[in-house]
Amino acid sequence: MYHLICTDIDGTLLNTDRYLSNATLNAFANLPTDKVGANFPIILASSRMPSAMHYLQEGLGIKNASLIAYNGGLILGKNGVCIESNTMPLDLLEALLPHHTKHSYNLSIYADDDWYTDQEDFWSLREINNTRVTPTYQSALKSLETLNTTQRTPHKLMCMGDAKEIDSIVTHLSGLFADVVHLYRSKDTYLEITPKHIDKAKALRILLNQEFHFGMDRVIAFGDNHNDEELIKHAGLGVAVANATDQLKALANYVSPFTNKEDAVAKAIEKFVIGK
Repeated sequence: MYHLICTDIDGTLLNTDRYLSNATLNAFANLPTDKVGANFPIILASSRMPSAMHYLQEGLGIKNASLIAYNGGLILGKNGVCIESNTMPLDLLEALLPHHTKHSYNLSIYADDDWYTDQEDFWSLREINNTRVTPTYQSALKSLETLNTTQRTPHKLMCMGDAKEIDSIVTHLSGLFADVVHLYRSKDTYLEITPKHIDKAKALRILLNQEFHFGMDRVIAFGDNHNDEELIKHAGLGVAVANATDQLKALANYVSPFTNKEDAVAKAIEKFVIGK
């Protein structure tokens, strides 16, 4: 019935070590092949940058598979071919810089497969540990100059710090750029800023049209948070893990009794795809 798996990463697929458990690896390894022996398609869809997803693709044996980065902001087809890129204007970063200089939060700037941040601190070190990617350390102003020089615009900005400082960023940007960007708060201390009209479901539809011959009704999707809502709502089978938000659970076709730390994705694959 289902021909493709699309899954979120953090809080959904990964265990406490921020990697793939043995149960998860076994479940994916046991996915059926088609009539000519082709592997079951697996698409990772995340707010992460591409490099922060590649080691997981390698672990799953899908090194050159398509992926959805930046919550749909960057869609890469097989072998890393860019299918669609959605960025935000540099004037948003310019508007944020004066605010940033008066506060202590970490400002991380993502463009294509580059990560720029101005300091090695608790937040950047935690992201390095979580994603296995090392940023380019330089001031936010220098990063703005770099993007200007290379004629690029950001796919994502991420602000990490004290919750009250994050509150002030939302207040600062909401009025100026409400129609341009989406301010997504995965935690009180995390704010991800992405282009307004993107989401994982839109990105997956584009991939399906480009590389496959079936629609969203043949997709089983997994998620845990607000940025997974459209994906879970429009997939043929939308699965929310036990640690998902209440809103996501309400949208899901199936709510797993297991959390990401209890191999929720693996157990659902066995239940709905492998048939154990």
